[in-house]
Amino acid sequence: FAALLEKVAALPGLKRLRYVTPHPKDMGPEDVAAFANIPQLCPRLHLPLQAGSDAVLKRMGRKYDSARYLELVASLRDARPDIALSTDIIVGFPGETEEDFMDTYRLVEEVGYSQVFTFIYSKREGTPAAEMDDDTPREVIQERFDRLVDLVQRKAFEANQAELGATVPVLVEGTSKRDDSILAGKSPKNQTVHAPVPSGTEAASLVGRIVPVTIEEARTWYLSGTIAHA
Repeated sequence: FAALLEKVAALPGLKRLRYVTPHPKDMGPEDVAAFANIPQLCPRLHLPLQAGSDAVLKRMGRKYDSARYLELVASLRDARPDIALSTDIIVGFPGETEEDFMDTYRLVEEVGYSQVFTFIYSKREGTPAAEMDDDTPREVIQERFDRLVDLVQRKAFEANQAELGATVPVLVEGTSKRDDSILAGKSPKNQTVHAPVPSGTEAASLVGRIVPVTIEEARTWYLSGTIAHA
């Protein structure tokens, strides 16, 4: 896979390369090294965790444990210190205890994800988990979920603060759904970035271009600023 990334990156004119969702058990040293060796490879990766409890991961059949996952995160950050990570978390998998949940909570806090997609477990007929017993009250699962969401939002906000004052290359995708005088685009870390359309410039002329935006405000789910020059 790393060799394929190198071949794609060698295509003339390619400025950005991104991929998502490798399985943690399958990501090897050469895939990690690609983040250091391929300039076009964006510093963003979706690395599904699902749970931070080894007992829950085993019941899920995930084929890795929390220590292996944290080793992978550390190696990615050694290769690319500015890499932004996102993940998936399931709360309330059958048999999850408070201790299991806190293992997940602590791991999420330690990693400091830029984005986490959180889900409450729902039974799917025909899967092994559907046959597992679980007497955890729904209100307990909901309370754990809410605690995790609060943490996720806090860590995402903290991660975005690092961009304040920086000039970020933004790939313009169009204008804001709420205001066509505001451009919307993506940073290399896949952050949503807003900036006013420069005076005398048509928004359409900037779509598909990478423009430098000086970040003046960093919120939980987006950045905003001003185009340094178009």
